[in-house]
Amino acid sequence: MILRKNLREVIERSLRSTTVLDVGGWYLPLNVATHVLDIHPHGTRGAALDPENAERFSATTWHIHDACVAPWPFPDKFFDFSFCSHLLEDVRDPLAVVRELSRVAKSGYVETPSREREIFAKDRWAALSARIGRPPEVGFYHHRWFVEAEGTHLRFLAKTSELLRDPGYYITRSSLGRKLREEESGLGIFWDGAITADETIIVDADEARQDLRRFRDIVLTRLR
Repeated sequence: MILRKNLREVIERSLRSTTVLDVGGWYLPLNVATHVLDIHPHGTRGAALDPENAERFSATTWHIHDACVAPWPFPDKFFDFSFCSHLLEDVRDPLAVVRELSRVAKSGYVETPSREREIFAKDRWAALSARIGRPPEVGFYHHRWFVEAEGTHLRFLAKTSELLRDPGYYITRSSLGRKLREEESGLGIFWDGAITADETIIVDADEARQDLRRFRDIVLTRLR
């Protein structure tokens, strides 16, 4: 999905643009996009993210392509605006995707789950479940990356899901005292000119555990 507070601006920017690329839009395509790039074919696309708008893309402007494989089949700065929502956390090479976004588009919007959401267990009885040997689902099990941002620079850290089975590394509704709000669950960034990214690499297990615990403590302090 997409943060509701940002969807209106995404649509407005797209409608003001002649060329708009939706990257990875097969599941919930953005109707106001003029082009789509996805590994799935046009004919199998899901319901639109913005069904109130007519489709601007077509089977001709729907490109079947692995987003992690560069270059994409578009010239530099071909698109006025680009849209990439809830894809980067899934793919094997998000850095390649970000580089191509920056190459083919003049501006855009990217969104991922926040790192806070990726260490949050929605289960009301998460702590009790963990104690009786039934670890709760923490974040999204199929996502590969934690994502953080500084301005329009994204940082990716590979998820270590087994560490999230220790309650000392994740947050719950009980430890936070409430559910996460929508705006806390997503990381949405509008960018103009360029967007950049790098990967934080932690190979030492103890360092990885310290990072998880440190971030959990920061989150609890910030959100309370």
